Amino acid sequence: MTAAAIVIGYYLRFGTGAFIFRLDDMAILFATVLPFAGVVYWAFGLYAGIWRFASIPDLINIIKAVTTVTVFLVVLDFASRGDIVVPRTIVFSTWFILCALLGGPRMLYRIYRDQRLLKRGHRRGHGAIPVLIAGSGNEAEIIIRSLETNGSELMTPVGMISSKQAHVGQRIRNVPVLGHSEDLERVVQRLTQRGQAPRRLILTNEALTKEKDIESLISTARKLGLSVERLLRPAMEGADGDGRIRLTPINIEDLLGRSTRELDYTMIRKLVAGQRILVTGGGGTIGSELCRQIASMSCKRLMIVENAEFALYAITKDLQRDYPGVPVEGRLCDVRDRVKITALVETFVPDIVFHAAALKHVPIVERHIAEGIRTNTVGTVNVADAARKIGAKAMVMISTDKAVQPTSVMGATKRAAESYCEALDALAYAASNRVNGNGNRETRFMSVRFGNVLGSSGSVVPLFREQLEQGGPITVTHPDMKRYFMTIKEAVSLVLMASALGLNSRERISIFVLDMGQPVKIVDLAEQMIRLAGYEPNEDIAIEFTGVREGEKLHEELFDASEPLHPTSLDGIMAAEPRALVPETLIEEIKRLQAATKDGDDETMLSRLSAVVPEFTRHRLN
Repeated sequence: MTAAAIVIGYYLRFGTGAFIFRLDDMAILFATVLPFAGVVYWAFGLYAGIWRFASIPDLINIIKAVTTVTVFLVVLDFASRGDIVVPRTIVFSTWFILCALLGGPRMLYRIYRDQRLLKRGHRRGHGAIPVLIAGSGNEAEIIIRSLETNGSELMTPVGMISSKQAHVGQRIRNVPVLGHSEDLERVVQRLTQRGQAPRRLILTNEALTKEKDIESLISTARKLGLSVERLLRPAMEGADGDGRIRLTPINIEDLLGRSTRELDYTMIRKLVAGQRILVTGGGGTIGSELCRQIASMSCKRLMIVENAEFALYAITKDLQRDYPGVPVEGRLCDVRDRVKITALVETFVPDIVFHAAALKHVPIVERHIAEGIRTNTVGTVNVADAARKIGAKAMVMISTDKAVQPTSVMGATKRAAESYCEALDALAYAASNRVNGNGNRETRFMSVRFGNVLGSSGSVVPLFREQLEQGGPITVTHPDMKRYFMTIKEAVSLVLMASALGLNSRERISIFVLDMGQPVKIVDLAEQMIRLAGYEPNEDIAIEFTGVREGEKLHEELFDASEPLHPTSLDGIMAAEPRALVPETLIEEIKRLQAATKDGDDETMLSRLSAVVPEFTRHRLN
């Protein structure tokens, strides 16, 4: 194309007669310019592009490459001192001709492929599912393009609705914006009259984040008989992509978990990359997500410690499939077994230990006090001591808001575990100051405290979903019951960021608290889920109040008055001021608590637990 552009430029400049006498000049230009042009085109990626997906970025690269080549022509003319004559008009005309020759075929081929696939889509259009799209931004265009041009899709876009009134009446790839989001029912009626009744509503992320009343929109769609889905993953284009969109049904987690917080994954990668990581409770909700994010950040090796056989099998299988380059080891082990967990840690020698193993169901732990203490407190002691023994960089314990002013055995046992980690961290800090006086310490011990995560095995969301599938009623303990909620992925990402922050800080920060936003009323959550299913609360699906259970509080707290919070350099993470404690005394009290579990006497165990956690006030039903 470069040679053709030069020839055409000379022909236009000199005409048929004089053109013949310029063949020598053109031959010299070919020998000089073409090798240079080949290197330039390679540098700008012109040889790497797939013509089927040619777009504006490809055109921009063509313009940059052609400009570089034409500038070379000018430099060549100047440097040759007249030996090679390149008239300025040829430089000027070559730029336009070469842009057309390089860009034109790509655009024509893209149009040809799109039209061919579009015709194929029209041929099967009678059997395709008509869909509406909520949103009129970039993602809407991606969805429409994928549905129109990917031959294997079984859906056809018939219209869009938008939260932006100014977009109503406009079109994207010839698909019209038929109305405002509030006009969904009218839009569906109009399409039905045309014989294009939609059966699905696809929500873009723009709709999920910017719609003021997204719950009402979804509820209306469900009442109209539309299934509601959201974009899970954009269409992947290129050599490794198939051009298809990925959709998933909308659920309550997508609405309650709509966070605008930007997470610093660079910090997480620096914490994890190249490190040997051990995760206890790696088959649980938090533990499994920890494992996935750690594996995705190129850790050196990952050991998963889990007490449940199937949970261990499931997470190791998933990680080996999704991250084949990361060595993953799974070990069946109970953190209450001090000898075995110590041996595992000594053999693996982790750089960082994440301790997520715990019993977390409040009513169950209320009835099994010894098991709660042995797992949540003694298990933490075993893991912490093992990490300290081998000199790990840090141990991070996953804690809970129920550890603040606990009224349940579960909360008290987690608070005792926090205190033990805090005591070990204080000892390490003091020892480091005595040795070198700069606060550099041995093993760091940190706890990260947060509330409920959406979709976890202990969350009300799976319970409500199961009750909805059975036709109700939805059971709520108390009309004023409130809880903090966060998505699993965001909670774990913040845990990893807090760990990186604590490991790099010279201050004594033993407890980090995640900013969970505003607490949500459980009854409001139940009503939202009922409406998302297309029903009306207390009309189609009843809500019943069953009463507060043993150990439960109406309102959970994230920090105690004795440990005021301070902001950190990271959005969403706060540091709790360390409490005044005597580490040696607290460690002795925990040893007495551990000894009490061997006798199995509930009153003795509760007495010892209260000695470790003085603020523990057990809530018992009358």
